[in-house]
Amino acid sequence: MKTFGYILLAAAWAVALPASAQQTSDTITVTGTRFTFPLVQEWIDQFRQTHPGTVFRLVSPRDPAAAQAAIHFTAQRINHKNEQYQYTPVARYALLPVTNSHSGYAAKPLTVEALRALYFKKEGEEAAPENAVVYNRREKSCAPVTFAAFYGATFEDIKGKQVPGDDQQLLQAVQEDPAAISFNNPGFIYDLRNRKPVHDIAVIPLDLDGNGQLENTEDFYTDLDVLINRLETAPPAGIPIEEVVLSYDRSLNKDKPVIAAWVQYIRTTGQGQLHHFGFLATHPATASR
Repeated sequence: MKTFGYILLAAAWAVALPASAQQTSDTITVTGTRFTFPLVQEWIDQFRQTHPGTVFRLVSPRDPAAAQAAIHFTAQRINHKNEQYQYTPVARYALLPVTNSHSGYAAKPLTVEALRALYFKKEGEEAAPENAVVYNRREKSCAPVTFAAFYGATFEDIKGKQVPGDDQQLLQAVQEDPAAISFNNPGFIYDLRNRKPVHDIAVIPLDLDGNGQLENTEDFYTDLDVLINRLETAPPAGIPIEEVVLSYDRSLNKDKPVIAAWVQYIRTTGQGQLHHFGFLATHPATASR
């Protein structure tokens, strides 16, 4: 489908350079959370316009080359940091509860407590309500771990069916099942061209005042830019928001100084690409740490 096709333009998640160039010792290999790759690829492409001699290779975490990657993008809370590494927040992202647009949950505002009950098991409970099928990724990855932690749960507590593949495949499973509910990031939920939800997908709205109705002040999901503005200016407490953090070994500041130049580009000019790909700006106080 077109939405996914756009994201897969960077075949094998690599810059479109000759294979011989990608394998040189000067290649900077980049890996991390895959849903950030469309944004990361844009940062690479734009940076190379002024640094054409720099060769990046963007690889999936499953690629053997990822083990030797110089730069990592992580989209979940980092609890244990290596003192030798530089950690720089470069973006933030939200996770929204989604459903098939034909589901009864498509226009049904739910409180945070109701969402928790819908997505997570209670002791002795295994299934979602009969009119809902929860879909989760099979792989324990950043998005489901972050989504679960927000509700005081774990990845293993999420109900329902597990989908092999990444967040795109998870969204596709929801598109194909009228009873499906799940969660995803705005960069996949919305068509980046027309800024509306992709076909057969609706966001489950939050009932912020608990009155069981979707008030005008609660209805900010129909357009990606309206959503981003709300999340950056008055974020509801019921929506998980997490940082994307770039990390690399500090010794590379001497060995590959172009990395520091790229990070500086990302923190400045590169922030202008965040909204297009559905990401939020970093907090001013967390530009680097």
